[in-house]
Amino acid sequence: MASFKDNLAEDVTLEGTVMNGVLTGRDAVLAQLAVVSQFYSERVDRFRFEHDDYLVEEYQAVVAGRPITATATMHRDASGRFDHVVVSHRPLSAALTFSRLIAESTLGSDTTNRFYRPEGQTYQDLLAYADEQPHGGIRL
Repeated sequence: MASFKDNLAEDVTLEGTVMNGVLTGRDAVLAQLAVVSQFYSERVDRFRFEHDDYLVEEYQAVVAGRPITATATMHRDASGRFDHVVVSHRPLSAALTFSRLIAESTLGSDTTNRFYRPEGQTYQDLLAYADEQPHGGIRL
């Protein structure tokens, strides 16, 4: 069975909670996945199921010392390759922290404002805010 990365269509699109807009193209999506995956630790797969042309996966991980849950919904085109991927992260404080971390990475060096970057706020500021919030029962 081919890996997720090997199964991406050339014209795949990626959307997600941690980014603005839609990323298009296999090479662009693979480049983003390579950077983003470096921030995850202690990833635990929760469930996976297929329905018609869709694959849905949920996993939990730790980003910057904080628990985060993600649900990825992937659509397959007629050839069986993934042509549309949506990744939703929760809770909001973790998603914003994750987006800010990505903004401070090499991916954030473009000028598209794809990631969360309020003026004068660092991801450490978001971590302090997240520490004050309930984690919504996320368990690793």
